[in-house]
Amino acid sequence: MSNLNYSRGKFFLTDGEQNFLLLDARTPVLNRSRINSHQFTQDRKSVVFPLEQIVSKAAKKIFQKTLVSMAEAAIYMRIVARLLRKPQIHSVLKIGQSSPLDEALTETLSLFNPANKFFKPAQVDENFLPEKKFDTLIFLEQRAPSPDVFFALKDFGCVYFVAPIQSLQGFLREQAKIFPLTEQAALFELEISPPIRRELQLRTPQGQFDEKFSAVNQIIDKLPDVMKKFSALPRKKKNPCLDEYIAELIRAEKTLAKIFPMLHSDMIKFNFNLLKEFLIDLRLADDKQKKFFVNRVVRQHEILAKELSDS
Repeated sequence: MSNLNYSRGKFFLTDGEQNFLLLDARTPVLNRSRINSHQFTQDRKSVVFPLEQIVSKAAKKIFQKTLVSMAEAAIYMRIVARLLRKPQIHSVLKIGQSSPLDEALTETLSLFNPANKFFKPAQVDENFLPEKKFDTLIFLEQRAPSPDVFFALKDFGCVYFVAPIQSLQGFLREQAKIFPLTEQAALFELEISPPIRRELQLRTPQGQFDEKFSAVNQIIDKLPDVMKKFSALPRKKKNPCLDEYIAELIRAEKTLAKIFPMLHSDMIKFNFNLLKEFLIDLRLADDKQKKFFVNRVVRQHEILAKELSDS
């Protein structure tokens, strides 16, 4: 298990020969902290009030050399470091069982700014948290949070959670700061920047649906331009633009099939198939039939475009 160490105003997690800085409690106090380095008594005498003493006291209350308490002490340090960097009003939400961390954070948050808020609901449905509501989110369940939890954070908000080191792979692992607690478990700190939020949204079922649905829409939106090019060419000349568009439409049909269960109306798939059939009929029609099929294609495009816009 890692050890929590203190040296010259700095708190570290030490894992073997590696040190992971959790908080520099001395230097930020001189530059960025909203906590005064001293207070005045009633007789106007100055009393030293350094941040590192506050942190040491709180950390001792939390830290008891168990995985949970080690994680809570590390989270506490990182949140204080964040408060020093960004001294605006903060709202913090903790999801998990009550613990000494709640009291320590409540006290320290109020020292930075009386308007800071700490939320500890008795029960939270992580799938229905308000979007962009909190600056900091602490998730202390025995697993990584679902992606929906991340969306409760404001832009550049931070989430802290403890999970098996190997459970977080790929994109999230690359973006997170990792503080090892044991050989198997680590504290993960992830800042939700706008690019990360967009990437996470694409990885949710709704995000994947939106991406595929948008791709189908873009192809349907191209049809009026294709028809203009088709009509502008001499009748006896080949129309490669129509052939290319039909091939695109067939590829879009496969995409539409993947999201079919999530469509709000079965008629979208039906009208899409009709449009494809009318375009194929137009491609094969002789000169006498072309005008009739052009009108059918234009009308069917209007029907389908309305269906898609209503989704």
